[in-house]
Amino acid sequence: MLIDHTIDPTGVNGPMRVQLHSFRSFVGGTPYQQGGNPTIDQQRFELMASGENVDRETGFVTSVPGDQKGDYTEWAVIGPWRNVADGAKISATLAFGVKPGKRTLAASYMTDFARFARDSVITRYGTDLKYRFVYDAASLIDKYPSLENAIAAQVAFEGAYESKAWPALPDAPGRETPLKAPLGQFFYTNGCEVRDPAPRLVTDRQYEWFDFDCDYCTGAFSTSRGGLFHRTWLAEAPPPSPNTNMAVSYNYSDNPERIFVPAGDGQVTIAWDNLSETTPDPKTGQFDFRGYRIWKVSNWQRPVGSGGPNEDDWTLLAEYRLFDQYETNGHVCPPESAAVCTPGDTVGPFVFIPSDGTIRRVLLSRGDLWNRQTGDVITPDPAVLCKGWPNCLHDDGFPLGQTSGGRVSHDRYPVGRYRYVDREVKNGFVYFYAVTAFDSTGSGDQISILSSRRSAVEAEGIVPQVASAATGNADHVWVVPNPYRGVRAINDRPSSWDLTPNASDPTGTHIDFLGLPRGSYTIKIFTVSGDEVATINSTDGVNESVRGPMTDDGGTTHPGYNRQQDNANDGQARWNLISRNGQDVVSGIYLFTVEVGGTVKNRGKFVIIR
Repeated sequence: MLIDHTIDPTGVNGPMRVQLHSFRSFVGGTPYQQGGNPTIDQQRFELMASGENVDRETGFVTSVPGDQKGDYTEWAVIGPWRNVADGAKISATLAFGVKPGKRTLAASYMTDFARFARDSVITRYGTDLKYRFVYDAASLIDKYPSLENAIAAQVAFEGAYESKAWPALPDAPGRETPLKAPLGQFFYTNGCEVRDPAPRLVTDRQYEWFDFDCDYCTGAFSTSRGGLFHRTWLAEAPPPSPNTNMAVSYNYSDNPERIFVPAGDGQVTIAWDNLSETTPDPKTGQFDFRGYRIWKVSNWQRPVGSGGPNEDDWTLLAEYRLFDQYETNGHVCPPESAAVCTPGDTVGPFVFIPSDGTIRRVLLSRGDLWNRQTGDVITPDPAVLCKGWPNCLHDDGFPLGQTSGGRVSHDRYPVGRYRYVDREVKNGFVYFYAVTAFDSTGSGDQISILSSRRSAVEAEGIVPQVASAATGNADHVWVVPNPYRGVRAINDRPSSWDLTPNASDPTGTHIDFLGLPRGSYTIKIFTVSGDEVATINSTDGVNESVRGPMTDDGGTTHPGYNRQQDNANDGQARWNLISRNGQDVVSGIYLFTVEVGGTVKNRGKFVIIR
């Protein structure tokens, strides 16, 4: 769908309205002379300038949909723009609507559209423009439901015009370019020669405005002259997903602001900020946030061609709703109830908990997140201060249900405002998590829930790690799995944390050393004959093949990967069974040593069976 593009209302330099100029659709392999793909510049220019398959009066596509099976390629041409100033730009907005349907129904659309359409002429700047209107749109939409996508996209884009404070106001209509001379200098220049023929003085004291594009319609107007800002894409939308401690930009070993490390011993800590709560709905301007959903992917084995979990891999862990009604949902214990509570204390009401069928007392304070299914409550961490403390950064919006009047402010908080701990994990396995947000849209009987999307890439996988031993204590280091049995088919491997090999991970597997100490260490692996096979240091990167450098808020660039010792409590290190010469190791008995401060603290052995 062609939603919008740059126009020239006068028609001198460009199209007067949004419409296609040329169009071509064909199955791959079709020769150019038979309506196929242009292969040289002459053919491309010829196609763009031809105006083929487009009604020049209305701008509608006239070509008949293809009847051959296969992948189609389309050329959609807009323009022409005859004069584009140096540094100017032309923008276009396209949309793709997808909805289930049948080819036979689609084939009859052009006939039905012609039956319901009527042409009308509108005159602009002395030029007659023919428009095509549908007089019975309801009947057409009933037969072709996919039109709802097109109408919704167009309405959302057209948006509304609103009054705002102008950042800079020109001194005359059409003058859109401000100029100011460098400090201590001045010069003369002029804009459009038709309306601004004489050069004007430009000083270093204030801006002087010029019309360089000779377009009277560009430039800002003051509200007293009737000018408004055009706000496009004015549609109800779900709140954005919050920032989490699992994002690559946060979860890397050298991040100086990384306070909440996700991977732990037999657990994963999920921390997030309140971005979803501080973002008003783009259409209503209201803070309509309702709650969070926490999603998880386990048993992922990296299918061929996969860059991360698929949509069907996600499992809902929990749903938490924001309590934002009163400071507390409890009541003060009355004196006559002193037998069951202390007078003056706040007590919560009894609530039925569906997950275990019990009735429990639940006390919520404003800002708490409540899981109605389990009764679990997440309270915002008071130790996590707002951004910009003590002058908190905030966002303004309308309270829910209001579109005018007084606005309210919501303070912004960093990652760690909320935390959830998942203990249903195994050390050494990869897991993915996503925190999405949802809101309430509409009113009365038309209320619906809009939710943000869950997604993750391989670089965001979290691997729980065994807790480290005391500093310098490497007396109890062991290898898992031992023995390691390698099988060609990944589903047959007893090491169930194995992944499908790919270009960045050619083996797809690993063995892990557990019980390592805090602080630096070195693991050396040998054959039984004493040949050194590999060396692992606590500072080595683990996932550097899928992570690039990261820049912190202070502008310092760090390696973006996780190290073998990712944090002080990480007592686990992995080896991908690749020797220091880049070869996949063979079956056999292998020896290892653990050195701390240059001294061997432990020795052990493990077996690999191919």
